[in-house]
Amino acid sequence: MTVHQLKIGDIECAVLQEGEAEMTLDAAAGRYPTASRAEIEAALGDQTPSGSLNLLYIKSGGAHILADVGFGEHGPPGMGGTLRGHDSLSVSAADIDIVYLTHFHGDHIAGFFNPDGTAVYPNALYVTTQAEWDEWIGRWSASDAPQDQKNLERFTSLQDKFSFVSPGDEVAPGVTVVNLEGHTRGHSGLLVESADDRLLHVVDLLHQPFQFARTEWHFSFDSDPDLAVETRVQVLQRCADEGILTLFYHLPFPGLGRVTVEDGIFVWNPIA
Repeated sequence: MTVHQLKIGDIECAVLQEGEAEMTLDAAAGRYPTASRAEIEAALGDQTPSGSLNLLYIKSGGAHILADVGFGEHGPPGMGGTLRGHDSLSVSAADIDIVYLTHFHGDHIAGFFNPDGTAVYPNALYVTTQAEWDEWIGRWSASDAPQDQKNLERFTSLQDKFSFVSPGDEVAPGVTVVNLEGHTRGHSGLLVESADDRLLHVVDLLHQPFQFARTEWHFSFDSDPDLAVETRVQVLQRCADEGILTLFYHLPFPGLGRVTVEDGIFVWNPIA
């Protein structure tokens, strides 16, 4: 269980590490179709590809908010840290008031349900963008894969508990939705603001530190790779221009730091 607690003004936050997946050079190279293995190897240098999953917990206006749910009990060995991390915050799954789903890839939604199909966070309001819901309900409806059909059945059964938002909407006091489209059609993040302090959760804007210098490399899981590149550059530029503390879902734990620009290249400066 790894938890990093911080405050953004008066808002309590924490980064919960769901787990650390083993990421080999071969696995990393296979995810960047417009880069050669030699380019990936050179970009990595002596670093190991990051396999961390970093989830954001927010307490604002008395509401307990969890952005994404990780793998829960359905992931590879070593996952499930989000549920264990609740204990260190003295918060149970039943205490979560809002589950915000940034997008519907498996490492962000698998922990939504218990093995018996019941909701892990039974008392929460579930929030996502309409574009994200529409993309995945459509994908699952068109698929015969058993897991897709299971997802379709389970999520549609809870549709009445979902609330759909758009970029700029407020989820809780000081917590607003940010557009990150491209990775998926409705991919979104959260901006936390309080007392002139800010945290921008950019989720899967990128997946490895070397992408700061190679923003143009496509990523194999992006729904719209060209749009993902465009969004990546725009959001990284905003982070650099405004000096915002930034959280990435997949960078080495806790995934927090600031983006700067040096000689025209984005540079990641993780917190100590």
